[in-house]
Amino acid sequence: MTAEEFKNIILKYHSSMRRMAESMLNDNDLAADAVQESVICLWNKREDFGRVEKKEAFCITVVKRRCVDILRQQRPSEPIDEKVIMMEESSADENLEERYRMARMVIDRLPEKQREAILMKYEEDLPNREIEKALNVSSANLYTIFSRAYKSIRETMEKLNDYERGK
Repeated sequence: MTAEEFKNIILKYHSSMRRMAESMLNDNDLAADAVQESVICLWNKREDFGRVEKKEAFCITVVKRRCVDILRQQRPSEPIDEKVIMMEESSADENLEERYRMARMVIDRLPEKQREAILMKYEEDLPNREIEKALNVSSANLYTIFSRAYKSIRETMEKLNDYERGK
């Protein structure tokens, strides 16, 4: 495949590659990087790429895989909302032990892997890499575990707070 043929193919599918990256990453700069890295990957394998029948689908697949790699490299960035867990919104005179007991009760009701991940992170203060090894999960799976745990904790604590306010 000549450089000109490659360029024409990439130009033809560039906008769909870019849209895919933007939809997966929700970040225009990261999406541009993902597409550029995908184009470099395609260029490096241009002889194989020349034999591909469905070039657009192949380009999109390369971009998707690059986006997944980018997402895997990102760590869970959503910290536990301590105000929600510790029910800071409650009356100021509520004692710390009661808030901890309530938060722990909510955490204890999480599914096993979520509970273990949260306790390892916040009680044992383990870094994500060690939690991944202990739970035998990838960084992407750990991100999902944390996200689901945080969501469950938030929702349960909001319900408890609503109940306490008489809603």
